[in-house]
Amino acid sequence: MKKLLVLLVLLLTPAFAQSLQASVGGPFGLSAGVRLGLVPFLLDGRIYASGGPVGTGGALVFGGGADLLAKIPLTDLYAGAGVFFGNGNTLSALGSGNLGLRGVLGTWLNLGLPGIAFFVEAHPMVFFGSSTGFGISGSFGVNVGF
Repeated sequence: MKKLLVLLVLLLTPAFAQSLQASVGGPFGLSAGVRLGLVPFLLDGRIYASGGPVGTGGALVFGGGADLLAKIPLTDLYAGAGVFFGNGNTLSALGSGNLGLRGVLGTWLNLGLPGIAFFVEAHPMVFFGSSTGFGISGSFGVNVGF
């Protein structure tokens, strides 16, 4: 039953997606995901998968996570929090780990392209597990959709 529910969520999430996103940066290098409008004009959710050669010696690291993002009305700013998990260390300054919570502080870069937007984010992170600590990362990405 659990496998069936996971399969349904994976199959139906793109149907409800507000947009598709791709970014370069934390937590695990290259990321791709979907952004879901939860409360119109106020609250979004984001689910993403990441991967890249950010491990020691250029080892490939794969991971993913989910964020809950609140839009700040009448601005291009948004803030939120999320969780992440990967099979290796994150791409971050000040600390490293593969499991934790992250804050998201971001803004849209308005270039006037219909259906395409660019964004920049900063991610303060708290790591759990064998390497508890604090880190910070950032990302630059493109959003396709509304």
